[in-house]
Amino acid sequence: MSLEKTITSHLPSSSLSNLIWKDNKMLPEFREALVRIANDFVDYLGIPIDVLDITMTGSYANYNYTKYSDIDLHVIIDKESINKDTDLVEEFLKAKRSFWNDRHDIELKGIDVELYPQDESEEHASTGVYSVSEDKWIVEPKKFKDKFDLKSVEKGSRKVIKEIEKSIERARKNMDTDLIKTQIDKLKKMRQSGLEKGGEMSNENIIYKVIRSQGLLQKLFDVKDEIYDANLSKID
Repeated sequence: MSLEKTITSHLPSSSLSNLIWKDNKMLPEFREALVRIANDFVDYLGIPIDVLDITMTGSYANYNYTKYSDIDLHVIIDKESINKDTDLVEEFLKAKRSFWNDRHDIELKGIDVELYPQDESEEHASTGVYSVSEDKWIVEPKKFKDKFDLKSVEKGSRKVIKEIEKSIERARKNMDTDLIKTQIDKLKKMRQSGLEKGGEMSNENIIYKVIRSQGLLQKLFDVKDEIYDANLSKID
């Protein structure tokens, strides 16, 4: 798909996805499936854990979903109730989450489901959050009034794509994973800045989504792992 078509595919819809929603409520069969998935994930964690809520957020809990979007399913917990060393708990949950999402390919109606254990105190900026447990909106989304500037987003996307390509080239030449980490951090900060200034339809957020849907974000992670493995495989 051309860059322009990828960008225009991120234009917001006039209604929530009818695969998931009807009359602004989650379809019962979809909700039951999400609860089942979340419960299986909690069992997989293998430790006693109190689930405070199960929520769905992201583009499919909003009007800006695309064919590239997935379902962000969050299991809300209190990390301190697991262990007072919350840094240790964070590392444990991060590892378990990564392994689960890498190993399992779960889809509902053709939409990928991504699991996230989230601490109750963690800030999560989103304009659409649905409590799957309570079957009600926590943050009800509003239709987008602003449209992004196609030319600006296209120009910005091409610039970022060139930066990524150069970062990958330099990183491979110097066998330096830090160059890749810096680029990934830069992309995340760009997106966060856009969300804070202009919300979901900010140019920065759309550019980030374009980069991700073009497979370049994943390529950065793959190259970082490639270089890391190559460095450890050296014999002096």
